[in-house]
Amino acid sequence: MTLAEQLKISRKNKGFSQSEVAEILNITRQSVSKWETGKGYPDIDNLVLLSKIYEVSIDELLHENEILKKKTNENNTIVERNKHKLEEIQTTTKADMEKKDDSILLLILSIVSCLIPFLGLVIPILILKSNKKTNKHYHLIKVICLCCFIVSGFNTFIFLNDTIFHIGEKSIQLIK
Repeated sequence: MTLAEQLKISRKNKGFSQSEVAEILNITRQSVSKWETGKGYPDIDNLVLLSKIYEVSIDELLHENEILKKKTNENNTIVERNKHKLEEIQTTTKADMEKKDDSILLLILSIVSCLIPFLGLVIPILILKSNKKTNKHYHLIKVICLCCFIVSGFNTFIFLNDTIFHIGEKSIQLIK
């Protein structure tokens, strides 16, 4: 523990308030508060008086807790190990993302699907479902697929109209 923590614990163990300790030492309560928050330190005379008031040795007040030091060192080594593991994971993840980037393939498939009327309605939907946020051109693929779907819809309508429905066609017959 730090000096500030030790002072606060020792004062509370003896049942004193900061004001009472300040009165005994002929100082302000704010000075005691600064010592206990670590924003200031008592001079040697006040430190001797504090050790007498709290009935603890100056050594106990000034020395940090060895157990706390050991735990801090253990935690630091664990943190360092975890940092190294995290860095390894991040580098492998980046490498995996670069290897598995299907952006170009998906873009080519969606553009080619515009040429085939019926498949052009299905393929862009499948491409949108297989598009991953890790792909380099994620948003571009979405836009291209939407455009290809619209173009394929139009092409499909024209194909069906020419072969089956004949909407808007007029036939002229010669009457005799």
